[in-house]
Amino acid sequence: MPGGRVATLALEGFVFDTGATGIAPRGMAIEQAMLHELPTDDLVQIVKPIYLHSALRVSAGDGHKNAVARYTYRQGNARLGELLAEGLDVRYGAPVDELCREGAGYRVRDEVFDALVLTPPVPQTSPLLWSLEESRAVANARYRPCISVSLGFGAELPPLSYHALLDPEQRHPLTWLSIESQKSPDRAPEGCTALVAQMSPAYSFNFWKHEDTEIVRDVMVYLGRLYGDRLGAPVVQDVRRWKYSQPDSVAMFDSVNEPASRVVLAGDGLLAGRVESAFESGVKAARVISGV
Repeated sequence: MPGGRVATLALEGFVFDTGATGIAPRGMAIEQAMLHELPTDDLVQIVKPIYLHSALRVSAGDGHKNAVARYTYRQGNARLGELLAEGLDVRYGAPVDELCREGAGYRVRDEVFDALVLTPPVPQTSPLLWSLEESRAVANARYRPCISVSLGFGAELPPLSYHALLDPEQRHPLTWLSIESQKSPDRAPEGCTALVAQMSPAYSFNFWKHEDTEIVRDVMVYLGRLYGDRLGAPVVQDVRRWKYSQPDSVAMFDSVNEPASRVVLAGDGLLAGRVESAFESGVKAARVISGV
């Protein structure tokens, strides 16, 4: 899907951002596109801040970081990818396992292109480069796994002072909790709560192959410690596993891509693990391809 890990799940009236849960333009190229070039009727500025937790003890977040403007879409953050892809020839169900040189171009499945931009996580891009008998300086790009748990409840939390909780040390299994229904309108039916719990790299690695029911049970224990029993049992649930959720370290775009290259790597593994940084790398890739 356009947007990759900027993913959204709609389930029985609930809307969950199962990947990136917010977008902070930070004055980068995405700001002009998102705020001034693309339709903004569905765009929502996230008003409530991010708070911190240490072993589920909640405290106010960093005032400076919370001053950064963050946005989401009422229909979910996948809307950004959909808007950017409008007018493009997007193919689905067409896996690409190898690339081939053909004259001055490159064959992808049964078509030949003048140039390629490769945007999957770096570990998935490397085999494609090998099929071209190429290698790049990407060894520094390392990713963490993440299990993302979406839960919808038939009860409503009272208004909170925050829309999300973060464990900055990543010592607790619950690294990130986004209360979707406090983040944006239209994320849950009236009187209900939608939230996304994203688990730490250590938990995600250790519980990767465990049953969904076991993972949901763990999350419910943590929610009980935060909010008591007011939520009850979830009425909808989903567990997503992101093997390459976010880079812990990155390769440098300019070291990986030579000027005037016709095969360009882009994505968050070449700049920073944020939506706005992935977009920025795409802008840089366009400049390389176009020779600007």
